[in-house]
Amino acid sequence: MESYLQVIGIAVMTFPILAAVITLPYMLFQYKKFGSIPLLRTAVVYSFVLYCLTAYFLAILPLPDPEAVAASTGPAMNLVPGASLLEFLAENPQDFTTLNAYIAVLKSRAFWEMFFNVCMFFPLGVYLRYYFRRRFWQAVLIGFACCAFLELTQLTGLYGLYPRPYRLFDINDFINNTLGTALGWLAAPVICFFLPSREELDRRAYQKGKRVPFLRRVLALGLDWVFLYLLYLAAEAAAVRLWPALRQMQWAKGLVYAAGVLLYFVLLQWLCRGRTPGKAFLHLRLADRRGRPPRLWQYLLRYGLLYGLVLPAPWYAFWLMDVCLQAGQPLLLGLGAAGCAMLAVVICLFCAGTLSKLLGSEHEYLYGRISGTRNVSTLQVPGQAAQGPGDASEPFAGANVQGAGETADETVDNSLTM
Repeated sequence: MESYLQVIGIAVMTFPILAAVITLPYMLFQYKKFGSIPLLRTAVVYSFVLYCLTAYFLAILPLPDPEAVAASTGPAMNLVPGASLLEFLAENPQDFTTLNAYIAVLKSRAFWEMFFNVCMFFPLGVYLRYYFRRRFWQAVLIGFACCAFLELTQLTGLYGLYPRPYRLFDINDFINNTLGTALGWLAAPVICFFLPSREELDRRAYQKGKRVPFLRRVLALGLDWVFLYLLYLAAEAAAVRLWPALRQMQWAKGLVYAAGVLLYFVLLQWLCRGRTPGKAFLHLRLADRRGRPPRLWQYLLRYGLLYGLVLPAPWYAFWLMDVCLQAGQPLLLGLGAAGCAMLAVVICLFCAGTLSKLLGSEHEYLYGRISGTRNVSTLQVPGQAAQGPGDASEPFAGANVQGAGETADETVDNSLTM
């Protein structure tokens, strides 16, 4: 029992690292499908990852010394069903007409080995029915396939890292693990009675996706800048190859920055009716106060204020103070101080707007209000997900229901904004 707890502890300690690795792709997938990151859905998925990690560690840990494995002469396979229990009964004959015989079996190592193998795959059956909405025969086949994966991992000596198997390939594991999966599937309605159904999770996610939270905008902006940076690297490589003198022209970087913003965020977005690749991926678009695609001058004003004034404001302030201090004239120092004060106001307004959005505010930034533009959601909600809480499907009926997102017959009202 202590070895099992030790392996589970290792899985729990390793899981945050794995979670950090899968967080960003999972967030992008959730935003792509639902336009939001539902906390309960995330908790279910992360608990499933933790379970899979723990089950895998139980199958391969603890790792022995390779030399000890090479020197081992024990059997690598057991193809006799119930061999451990039969061996126990052969060594300890029992009279099953008495209660003590059954107690002796329950105390045996063979019984507890079988019990833990059943328990090991019991959660898999629960997940397959509750979250993945698999039928009984599908769950049994998946449980058998997962057991086969773990047993082959052991049979191959951890994919050839060891000279021979260091764990026994046991036919009883197939029986017990598959049985555990089946029992978990059957018990899922009782275990998950207090949890909302998968359809209800989808409905909540879609309803939440009608809004445009701050993180969704940040992810879309991050994708756009990654794409723009890749375009910049390709264009720079081509330009330097044609004109090597560009390497020495540091002043050209400012022009490239301005040209990139103008072409990508203004011209491209205007031609695509308020969408950039990042916005399109996360179901966003830019709109005016009436929900229509903005005019070209609105794009120019919005992104001119954002990338020409707000974001470079700290750099402007340091540059202005440096110029004034080098000049050393009182009039220039006064003008520089006034300019820095104005830039400080711009920075404070932007920081205050960002803080309010982190706290859940739906108000647009000042540059958005001035330009009359805002981000709106274009997420299409399936008809079933658009139903109210009372119309949600019954739990565990999802095996005969289409997956969320397969149909889309209701477009989100574009007036729902950030």
